[in-house]
Amino acid sequence: MNLNIDSFTEVFLGDGAFIPTVADAVVGPSPIAGRGLFSSRARKAGELLAELDGQLVEWERFPEVLETLEWNAVTPELLLVRPLRTSYGLINHSSDPNVVIDPDGRQMRCGRAVELGEEFTMDYFAQPVPKAYLNLREARVLRGER
Repeated sequence: MNLNIDSFTEVFLGDGAFIPTVADAVVGPSPIAGRGLFSSRARKAGELLAELDGQLVEWERFPEVLETLEWNAVTPELLLVRPLRTSYGLINHSSDPNVVIDPDGRQMRCGRAVELGEEFTMDYFAQPVPKAYLNLREARVLRGER
């Protein structure tokens, strides 16, 4: 059985659902990939979008989380892991992002002003991601490799 975050989310929340953690944001088709998260109002640079929560996990003890669950990196060894999809998981990667995560890995904010209707994006590689993540297919695709 191939379980991933969408499998868990579908069981607990329903197909396509997620836990909304960013206020005044909507989900829609993304020109980047699949679904994306869009701002339903203009926002200022530095505005707090969400407090990131989850369980602190040493990824080397549980390497499956890298490909299975939603997470953000706190350090190269420590991930903040969420078992169900949240608004964070709908933010697509961009090398020209408008969202940043604070160095403590706990707060997500606008890295620059965001216009009404603009898609939220972040540079996934700006986090202290584990080296093992960089070798995964997802990371290779994000870097434009095959």
